[in-house]
Amino acid sequence: MPTTRRIRHSANMVLWWWSPDTRLGQANSMRHLNVQRESNVSGSTQRSTDNMSKSFRYTALICLLGLIQGCGESQQDLFLKHAQRDRGGGTANQEVASQNAAEKPATAAEPAADPVVAKPRPQIVKTSVASALPKDTPTQEIAESESGKDDNGTSLAETIGIRPISQRQPETELTADGRRRRAFENLQRINEALALYLDEKGHYPKSYTTNSGGVPTLSWRVELLPYLGHEELYKQFDFSRAWNMPPNKDLLQYIPDAFVSPERFDVKTNYQLPVDSAFIFGENRALTPAMIDDGPENTIMLVEVNDAHAVHWTEPKDFDPKSPMKMSPYLGKLRIDGTFALWANGFPVLLEQGLSDAQLFQAMTYEKSDALRAGDIHRAITVEQAEDDPEPEASLAPDQVAEMADDIIRPQVDMGIDLPLMVDDPAMTREPVPSAIELTAAQNKLRDIFRDKIQHAKSTDEKRKLASEFVTLADDMEADPSGAFALQQAALRLAIESNDGTLLIKAIDQRVARFEVDSFRENLKWIQAFGEETASRDASIVKGDGILKRAIPVIYTGIRENEYMLASSVARIANRFTSSNREDKVSRLLTRLRTQLGTAKREYDQSVDDLVRFRSNPDDVAAGAAFGSFLCFIKGDWQTGLPLVADGTGGDLVEVVKMDLRGASRAIDQVALGDAWWELSRRGSGAYRQGAEDRAVMWYSQAIVRLPESLDRIHVENRLKEADESDARSPIALCIQLADEIGVDLTKSLTSIAAKGGRAARRNDDD
Repeated sequence: MPTTRRIRHSANMVLWWWSPDTRLGQANSMRHLNVQRESNVSGSTQRSTDNMSKSFRYTALICLLGLIQGCGESQQDLFLKHAQRDRGGGTANQEVASQNAAEKPATAAEPAADPVVAKPRPQIVKTSVASALPKDTPTQEIAESESGKDDNGTSLAETIGIRPISQRQPETELTADGRRRRAFENLQRINEALALYLDEKGHYPKSYTTNSGGVPTLSWRVELLPYLGHEELYKQFDFSRAWNMPPNKDLLQYIPDAFVSPERFDVKTNYQLPVDSAFIFGENRALTPAMIDDGPENTIMLVEVNDAHAVHWTEPKDFDPKSPMKMSPYLGKLRIDGTFALWANGFPVLLEQGLSDAQLFQAMTYEKSDALRAGDIHRAITVEQAEDDPEPEASLAPDQVAEMADDIIRPQVDMGIDLPLMVDDPAMTREPVPSAIELTAAQNKLRDIFRDKIQHAKSTDEKRKLASEFVTLADDMEADPSGAFALQQAALRLAIESNDGTLLIKAIDQRVARFEVDSFRENLKWIQAFGEETASRDASIVKGDGILKRAIPVIYTGIRENEYMLASSVARIANRFTSSNREDKVSRLLTRLRTQLGTAKREYDQSVDDLVRFRSNPDDVAAGAAFGSFLCFIKGDWQTGLPLVADGTGGDLVEVVKMDLRGASRAIDQVALGDAWWELSRRGSGAYRQGAEDRAVMWYSQAIVRLPESLDRIHVENRLKEADESDARSPIALCIQLADEIGVDLTKSLTSIAAKGGRAARRNDDD
């Protein structure tokens, strides 16, 4: 079986060897799996020799990888520390999104599945999935107290996956720093959704939709819902009717978290597009980036306005000052140092309090060819770090995952193969980072020695040549660590200025291999800097292949460390260096990956409450099942998650999980288990569908080894082929599939990759 499917199969169906600090609520997972059952269609009975060969190769890989096992220490306290940990303290490009459990970032829903091959024999329990919802879950409470039910007995809140805003109020008033962090996270989510819309449509959204008579009906914020992960909410709107008429007015209470004001928590939003006729979205235009004369990098596309000018989130109304030359009364009162905004290329910006109305106007116009450039006024948004923020060492480590406390986890069952572990080379030793005093002295020496070369390096080629020289010198400077570190720093800056991503990665690897820096943070910092500096440059002159290849293990590591939004920012940068062809597979997978990373972040945030409930009351099987579902479907930790789900209230999912835990030794019983998971997968979407499908593939792969020539064997081969030919749908599976497409090894950590790269570079130099 192709490598793509091998890694696809492993994703989401085995023990995930890092922190399970996210949760897929049982209510959410079951809701996703409780969609209309699709009609099975007859499959082909043509058996292919190639398919048999693929299946045998895959099975061999299962046997090989299944030998890899491991476990970590108890995770509960570490999970909570990580969930409470603030991600503030950096610039907008480096420290994105605090891990706030009250927030729920979201992403675009998956498209409906194609018809699948019919199963010939096994049956599963036909209990209603709705009955599996625990009575004390938040979703059930909403269904019983707030919303009506449809013909299938499903509440609106359950269908759309959002509680009314009245039920999402914080227990205590947010601090100024808390509101600032929340506003910045909202900005990030809206930006990601706008980027996904632009990637798919090729143009920015219109500021509002109209009915057949040309009358404005609903805001662009409604149009963005599928790209925020709220496809079901989007489907509830009637675009032929006004925002304040039924059924649209009844949907106001379901405002997505990304649009919620952290000051008010109501149905109005402060996040608005500039819609004066001189601005991008004026006259309801749908511009492409190429139509922005001043360049997307120099033009503001979204601002956070003052509370006095907030509008209902579905209302077709945005930032439209009476006089475009007098904008200051509308801005700057929410944040102490200015206004949060977005450049049209996606970079967050702080519009400082001291900016004049003329500067604000120039920043928002798009065809005036103003002299103003982003660099003239750009200031990064900083998020202050909370005083009680734990040190990074207190967060979850990759190996702190396999077991929970003895009183809440049953004996574990061998579940199959493992995901790539990104293992460090045990023989590696690294030096401490030189002190600040040592580095300052080394940098001063470097400037004195290379002053002339630095001053004369004006062209791109000259800067690239000097950066390469610095990398070589640093590699040879074994007796002077501070000198080597300073040379690396200069080389990194010059590599960015010379648009050379490959050289940048070489310098990063040299630093990571030698010094005790955080390999993920070091890669992240310089990739983000490269993306920001080259965003306004022609992609054809930027050497981005190295960035694209390195992005995949960086994103994969980000998933391990639960830094979903940071991983998403790397995916956005990497996507710029894929083929310009809209049909390019890597670009398509990266776009989908960004969507699924947002979903994973939302589930991570939502998981904290269930874990807290479960810790405080181990008899709360609903909370345990919710957390277990998250472990299975989002983190792929089936070994830990399945016993928790099995303790939940009955229903199709619970019945299939119980069957799974009982196991199967006969091939025909393994086929039955595979069919049960396959049927569940066809009722879900995104990571839920992915997890159930991959679980089915695991059982099919075990069965096919011993199945004789029969209709059952043809049936299993068809299912395996269908799964192999489909794109991945979860962050883990997508990341691994991308690694296969690009040719990247995810079995080694970023530190080990750096060490290997350094050795290879030295061998080349010796030759």
